[in-house]
Amino acid sequence: MIRENYVTLDHITFAYGRRPVLSDVSLTIKQGDFLGLVGPNGSGKSTLIKMMLGLLQPNDGAVRVFDEPIDSFQQWDRIGYVSQKANSFSSGFPATVYEVVSMGLFGKIGLFRFMKKKHKEMVYRAIEQVDMMDYLYENIGELSGGQQQRVFIARALVSEPDLLILDEPTVGIDAKSVASFYELLHTLNRDLGKTLLLISHDIGAMTDHVNKVACLNRTIHFHGKTEEFAAKKNKLDFYGHDVHLLTHSHEGVHHA
Repeated sequence: MIRENYVTLDHITFAYGRRPVLSDVSLTIKQGDFLGLVGPNGSGKSTLIKMMLGLLQPNDGAVRVFDEPIDSFQQWDRIGYVSQKANSFSSGFPATVYEVVSMGLFGKIGLFRFMKKKHKEMVYRAIEQVDMMDYLYENIGELSGGQQQRVFIARALVSEPDLLILDEPTVGIDAKSVASFYELLHTLNRDLGKTLLLISHDIGAMTDHVNKVACLNRTIHFHGKTEEFAAKKNKLDFYGHDVHLLTHSHEGVHHA
């Protein structure tokens, strides 16, 4: 089966004024990928995501989304985005799980339009996909960090995107919830066929779950299958300089 190119970055260069951020970055995300993008703080991960979402234009190079130049791309509901979030809602925040997920359809139906039966079914389906139906009418602020993150994934899923981008989604979530969260991502990728891009600084968790890894530090130092990455003895080389890494095992966490 020929897999479609969902995102193609072709020799991207970008700087904020005189401060270089990305240099000659080339990266492809294909249909069915579960790609982990890792890199130290200041490596350009956030800037790269803004390029993919059309929020920044490269100084040099080209960006294509679903094989279309990003300047002319209009089908943004094909991309779901979950930003970094951790326990940011107070317990009194006046929105239920159902209402928060419904917000993900505003782009399709308009901000002040009533939802039809098919739209309500889409909301229920997205909530069911993240296993949160038991909390349908709970206030979002009363949920745990891990539960809140599941709701935000449902909000991104409700428009039925082909590509889901998750930016440091496990920050501030306890270890037990993180394990459950990664199982959810596995289900989305393996069983529901969603293409996932997961941005994180945690290499250990990445290599336990994703099927491809890209290491970014201003440029791409590695892009390949997880098995190839795991086989490399000195992963620090992928960053261009020394960084502190953690690896995970079933016995616990240890330093690399």
